[in-house]
Amino acid sequence: MHLGFFRLIKLFFASLFLQCSWSFYSMQSLGFLFNAMTGLDKNKHDTLLQYSRVFFNTHPYMVGYIIGAVLRAYEKGEDPKEVKKYIMVGQAAFASAGDTLFWQTIRPALLLLAIIIGLKYGIAGPLIFLFLYNVIHLYHRAYGFSAGYKQGWDIIYILKTKKFTMTQKLFEELGAFLVGLVPSVLQKNYNLLFLIPLGGIFLLFLWKKIAPMLILTFIFILIIINLLLGI
Repeated sequence: MHLGFFRLIKLFFASLFLQCSWSFYSMQSLGFLFNAMTGLDKNKHDTLLQYSRVFFNTHPYMVGYIIGAVLRAYEKGEDPKEVKKYIMVGQAAFASAGDTLFWQTIRPALLLLAIIIGLKYGIAGPLIFLFLYNVIHLYHRAYGFSAGYKQGWDIIYILKTKKFTMTQKLFEELGAFLVGLVPSVLQKNYNLLFLIPLGGIFLLFLWKKIAPMLILTFIFILIIINLLLGI
């Protein structure tokens, strides 16, 4: 099943306003309903408002996965009461996964990268952060609708896929590496062009699941080379 390009575009832009009507009472509920109504046939709006007007709070970047599944469920004529139950389960799962992926891993890692680059090249650091972070989060906003609509309530299993877990692990390791690199950059006037290819090798090690001891050895060698060459 496919959403269609124009409906996907409408849903994507509607999702940017998810939290405009945020409240302590219902959190993102009105934003969720507005998003769902944007992609649903008008003759199903009353049913949606009657059965899916619930407390709603999830990670804003991940809401597309839930809304896509909701649209599929209503279009297939599933029991609205069952849809409501799935919404309650899905919002909690994607809230937790999104907070961990973005707030705890991707954003801190990219901020550290921006600081390191910014110390050497000024405004280039923040610009690189804005570009990389927005590419990742906008991808999830757009892809979520399509994936949710295609897979239905099975979309929750995407949180356990290798692609999702490896992305989280990659940024966790990158963030840890950059934490150690920041003090070195503050103390030495490093040439970052020298570190980029070595950093690429480090990321390759992570991707290929090389033993942690080899990765630590690589970091130690990198530090020694920089100290000896004084670059």
